[in-house]
Amino acid sequence: MRNVKYENPPIEEGINYSQEHPLKEFAQLLLGIGILIALVLLVLNFFAGALAKRIPFEYEQAMLSSVDIKQIFEDEELSEAGDYSTQENYLQAIADKLIPAMGLPEGMAVQVHYSASDTVNAFATLGGNMLFFKGLIDAMDSEDELAAVMGHEIAHIKLRHPIVALGKGLTIATLAASISGSSGSSAGNLLLGSSAQLSMLKFSREQEAAADAESALALAQVYGHIGGADLLFQHFSEIEGEQKTKPAVMEMFRSHPYSEDRWQNLQQLALHNGWSTSGSLQKLAFPEHQPTKYPPKEHD
Repeated sequence: MRNVKYENPPIEEGINYSQEHPLKEFAQLLLGIGILIALVLLVLNFFAGALAKRIPFEYEQAMLSSVDIKQIFEDEELSEAGDYSTQENYLQAIADKLIPAMGLPEGMAVQVHYSASDTVNAFATLGGNMLFFKGLIDAMDSEDELAAVMGHEIAHIKLRHPIVALGKGLTIATLAASISGSSGSSAGNLLLGSSAQLSMLKFSREQEAAADAESALALAQVYGHIGGADLLFQHFSEIEGEQKTKPAVMEMFRSHPYSEDRWQNLQQLALHNGWSTSGSLQKLAFPEHQPTKYPPKEHD
């Protein structure tokens, strides 16, 4: 039998650990996880948006059937200040004037709410609800300008943008809760919990452009021109002020394009469709209208 000789040679240096710096490997791992999460989020967002549009509108209305939109966004003093039915009737009349020209799906209804807050804003949310703030209305000069905002918000409702935004928001919240291991908020709490949760239904730049186009179509049919949108974007440009001097890259992070750009897009749309971009303006007869810092402007 052959003699077998066993040896225990020394182990070469460096074969049991990576030559890479451990922090570099950790960074690569984090980057890979981040890319994976981003891809999952993109896919989930796409399907969440597509599925949300298929939710029947009456279900969307039921979500907010027990919510007082105005009280969510007003402090107690404003909520108890008085009856705003006259203001809401005026706003609803403008909405009802625009709706036939906007081709809303059968069964879709729009309800306008009014807040006495000086906030310069208006928005559309779930169930066909819109809220207009006194501060925005006082900043306007004509009914045409108010109708431009009204048509824009109605368009968000028509195109189901609020429910799509909610679906994507819930997707992000659910994913974040899953990653963190916490239970997170339920859908009901997310929807009804606080004013911020309703007001933060943000829309994409594409959705804003689509709403602008729908509004312009309604203005052209109802008022014979889209001059109200011109005045509106002039005022918005004044509000934006120095933002136009910021680097162009900052616009990438805005949900709304700059007002001058929005008006230029509508001018092109008007040229394509044969709409007039100017005309006589109807007086704003809003109850207790108190114009603020914007002086009346001529618009031929």
